[in-house]
Amino acid sequence: MKVTSILSLAVALCVVSAQSGPTTSAKTATTKAATTTKAATTTKAATTTKPVTKPTTTPPKPKDPCSTLAKEGDEGNGHLTYNSVRDCYRAQSYKADIAAKTVTSVENLIGNIYVFLDQAKENSKAPFKTPKVDLMAGLKKIKETKWKSDYDFNMALTYLTFSANDGHLAYRNTCYNIATFTQPISLYAPVNKGVQTVRVFYADTTQKNVPKNLVDCEVTTIDGKPALQAIQEFTDRTSAISKDPGVRLNDALASTAWYKEWLVSPGGFSNRWEVPAKASMDYTFKCGSAAPQKVTIPWIVTPNKNFESNTFKDTKTFWETQCLAPASPYNNGRPDDHSSNDLRQRINVAPATTLYRERGHIQFGNGNHNGREGDGPKVITQATEVSTTASTAFYTLNKNKNVCVAVIATEEVGYFEFDPSDYTQFIEGLQKLKKSGCKKLILDMSNNGGGSVDFAYFVNAVFFPKEKPYFVQDLRSTALAQAAAKIAIKQPTPKSTFDARGYVSAITGRVFKDASMFTKGINQKRGGSTQTYTQKSYFEHAWPFLPLAKKDLLPWKPADMAIITNGFCGSACTMIATRFNIAHKVKTYAIGGLHKTPLSYFSFPGGFVMDNYSIVRDLRLLGYKGGKTAPTSLPLKASTNVAVAEIYATENSTVPLEYDTKYFAANVHLDQDSVSARHPDQVWVKIAADFK
Repeated sequence: MKVTSILSLAVALCVVSAQSGPTTSAKTATTKAATTTKAATTTKAATTTKPVTKPTTTPPKPKDPCSTLAKEGDEGNGHLTYNSVRDCYRAQSYKADIAAKTVTSVENLIGNIYVFLDQAKENSKAPFKTPKVDLMAGLKKIKETKWKSDYDFNMALTYLTFSANDGHLAYRNTCYNIATFTQPISLYAPVNKGVQTVRVFYADTTQKNVPKNLVDCEVTTIDGKPALQAIQEFTDRTSAISKDPGVRLNDALASTAWYKEWLVSPGGFSNRWEVPAKASMDYTFKCGSAAPQKVTIPWIVTPNKNFESNTFKDTKTFWETQCLAPASPYNNGRPDDHSSNDLRQRINVAPATTLYRERGHIQFGNGNHNGREGDGPKVITQATEVSTTASTAFYTLNKNKNVCVAVIATEEVGYFEFDPSDYTQFIEGLQKLKKSGCKKLILDMSNNGGGSVDFAYFVNAVFFPKEKPYFVQDLRSTALAQAAAKIAIKQPTPKSTFDARGYVSAITGRVFKDASMFTKGINQKRGGSTQTYTQKSYFEHAWPFLPLAKKDLLPWKPADMAIITNGFCGSACTMIATRFNIAHKVKTYAIGGLHKTPLSYFSFPGGFVMDNYSIVRDLRLLGYKGGKTAPTSLPLKASTNVAVAEIYATENSTVPLEYDTKYFAANVHLDQDSVSARHPDQVWVKIAADFK
């Protein structure tokens, strides 16, 4: 309101007050005052109409969303804030040209190479039901969408590839994987007295808002939803480890496994790389007979190995240093050269395995922490370690000397032609078990993400020397594959994925001498359409330390053995577990998952996996020029992984094992309980009691 208006209002109020007075003198005084005020007002109004010069102030610029993140990361204290990561990610604008190049790269790789492209269009059968997914249609939709941010675009690509529930298939962007989001509590879903509940496996009570004495308390709700439902919905969207929802549930929860030492994984629900929906999670805990308590626990955000400190200061430089791929003839600045392309020794880790390992393990601290002793969890109490190798730990049971255990954690070993020790030490460990006098053998292959196909077939040959150790496989025989095969066969030595001389014909038992494996393919019906696949093959093998001498032959027959997994037994691990079970009838056990629901004992059994970098490099070394449809380098720091081959349960099978659900279920499904979740040897004792 103007000054003159305020004064006029004041005059009016004064007049009203004067008129209500009883005497003439008062009225006269009021009139005089009004006259004086009016003059004063007129004078002041005239004065205020003159222009007033005000000092010029520049409004502060809005703070750059990535500057805070840069400062937090550069401080080096290992702490980031939820808002700084989220806001910096979302500040990266959607760039249509970069997005188009990215989708084209993914389309060309999946469209030409991914072996389950058409099979994925079919639903898996219950109870291992996976919704069908049309990957090429999904990529087309992503390309046609104008996304709010580059982060939203990249996550759409990731979730599309994850939706196939194939642990070999994934698109992941390093740009938006520079921080880890951790909850200071880890969960599991034990079954007690026939009832499955979600409970606290571990709680770090040194962290904000985490109540004391929380271990094994029931979690009834998470973010307002029933706890088991919240976990299952999350893992079904983000795990991609298996067609089996029970295995995906196991992947979300805490688990105990050996990998060079006994470790406890926090599970995918408690440890994430994608930005959670909000800065904290809301839990309802029920501890014993106490009243339920609702607690909000913030995410702990820390930089991971992809965070490049002191390299960016704002949104623009974040994009330049963390997102854009460096100038390279291949892809993404990968440090490893992979100078040899021999498929037998090539080890490309499956994305599902990478995700699992990125979570790290729970740090229990020193002393008696949450009921554990020493520097970590005292895991094995019912067995004695005999030997360990790079891949396996060997045990004998304490109370049942008749039973021993080989914990095979991985098939990622050195190729024997360079260093045979991983192969020979595996045999030596088995010989030590044999000398202990045990008559029964348990193979624990939980949380085994695979590795070398050659080592998997070697393990099969060690145990069953008179039987075929391999699985037959085929690849897609697309126009690209056939053209590349014709070039590869002319090279001096076979080094390419597309060189038929790297494969043995399943029909003749001899190495292919020409490109006919690719060029004279076989029509297969997949996903409602007929597509061309290569002739069936397997990898050549010739191990110098086999066959074993007669005195060193292993004593265990199929009836003397058992396999136990939690369903995460992928790729090369699958090639051991399913060969033992399908071909030799070794009894299989699977633990965890959903109560009263069959559980798979293996996952993602594609023949082998390759990433965008390896395929692009392979084709360029061949000199292949495929035009617009050839796989290309990604413009971003990202990777796309695909299963290149599909294996079959038997040589006469027509459905690839990845979709042959009649083989999925273990012979015995064991429920997880509060003891076995922390001590796998308790499960060994149960299985030992089953031997006849």
